[in-house]
Amino acid sequence: MNLKVNLTSKVPLYQQLNERLLLAIITGNLKKGDHLPSIRNLASQTNLNLHTVHKSYKELQKSGIITIKPPSKAIVIVDSGEAISISLQQISIRIEHIIIESSILGINEIYLRQMFEGVLQKYYNSVK
Repeated sequence: MNLKVNLTSKVPLYQQLNERLLLAIITGNLKKGDHLPSIRNLASQTNLNLHTVHKSYKELQKSGIITIKPPSKAIVIVDSGEAISISLQQISIRIEHIIIESSILGINEIYLRQMFEGVLQKYYNSVK
């Protein structure tokens, strides 16, 4: 498995690793029942700290993506369709957190929509 993380990104390393593993499941590179590398092996492959990989695995376990069985065997427990559904749920939750935070800060709906649309345009225009 060849997973790369961006060490200069503002996105936490464990979160980048989660995203890469989730993408591998969604694209079928990892399938239900597949074993993930040990924490030590994945840390070595990605040049990450053991604790970073452990945190990533724990987050994926909490999300219901993998299970961790002693001694240190992480196994994919969802197929690509289930992974997509879980990803969409997580995105929805993050959007809801942004809306709540914006409300607390007094940002009105119109301004929030403008911010969101600006980010969408910036992202989708740069991808094309």
